[in-house]
Amino acid sequence: MNLVFLNSFEKQTEHDGNVTAQVSIAEEFGEWRVWWHEPGGGGIPTQESWYTGTAWDEMIAEFRSRITDKRRDGYRPLVELAVERESRHAGKGLFIRKLEYYGELHADAELYETLRRWRNGQAANEGKSPFILASNRLIKMISAFVPQTMEELLQIPGFGEHKAGLYGADILALTESAARPTSFPLDWVEEAVDGAAAEEWFRERQEQRRKGESAKQELKRKLLEAVAAGTSLNELEPLFSLSRRELMTRIEELDKEGYELEPLIAAELESIPQPLVDKAWSEFGALGDRFLRPVLKRLYDEKTLDEESLSRAYEWLRLLRIRYRRAKIDVVEAAEPDARELPEQSA
Repeated sequence: MNLVFLNSFEKQTEHDGNVTAQVSIAEEFGEWRVWWHEPGGGGIPTQESWYTGTAWDEMIAEFRSRITDKRRDGYRPLVELAVERESRHAGKGLFIRKLEYYGELHADAELYETLRRWRNGQAANEGKSPFILASNRLIKMISAFVPQTMEELLQIPGFGEHKAGLYGADILALTESAARPTSFPLDWVEEAVDGAAAEEWFRERQEQRRKGESAKQELKRKLLEAVAAGTSLNELEPLFSLSRRELMTRIEELDKEGYELEPLIAAELESIPQPLVDKAWSEFGALGDRFLRPVLKRLYDEKTLDEESLSRAYEWLRLLRIRYRRAKIDVVEAAEPDARELPEQSA
């Protein structure tokens, strides 16, 4: 077994003084193991197994989560972890976190909502995700600091010259008449915001993000198991507490990641008349598979469909499109010659 990481932690206790613990990461034949060792009752050491498995990302996520918990319990590393060292001592990074933390605490609710509505509308007009245009965190900072000139707006982290050139005028039009309780430049934030509180907030936010990602991965695992078993959408809906629209979005995401979805597709298409499936397949070939509505209009009279029937029609077409696109890829791959069988080229 290869020991790849070892660090010691200490915490002050009222009765026992300094208590020392250790965390270690080891690898053997591609399997990762993480342990925590600390004194138990009567001085007998105790060992906690934090992770055993082959996934590096899962191991690191679990390691960071457990370390965060131990820090809350009062443990501090004797050798500071690189990620913590960077977090604590990178002056610019800490200042940005202080700005973000201030925005989280002091965002003007009315101005924030006005900016959020503008952001969502602008993103819809451009066909972008709202969070690509501006994150909620960025909007909170703008609503807390209320910049009223382009120079002030550029002091908000996350709002560079390119984005200011595109959207600065629109944002300043919304902030120009708002009351501003603070001033620019923002160097006063350095002293006004407690660094330890900002760091703790940052760690909490990272932990929430990690837990969200962990929950997403667990949902993905269970969904893949259900799909492999040929579970229908009607059966999946109550299992995962997701709407059918959300389920279809998750299923299409799994397809993009290359997972096998044919058992689910076959189960869903069983209830669709085969001539209708064949016609839809043919229409994908004639009209393309990017948009579904042109294909649907060739199959149904939309005026005769109620809302639920229309949703179900789009569902099975989305699933058939997955099968159709996979078939196109298979045809292309089958047509490509095996490089190993190509004759050698003469120089």
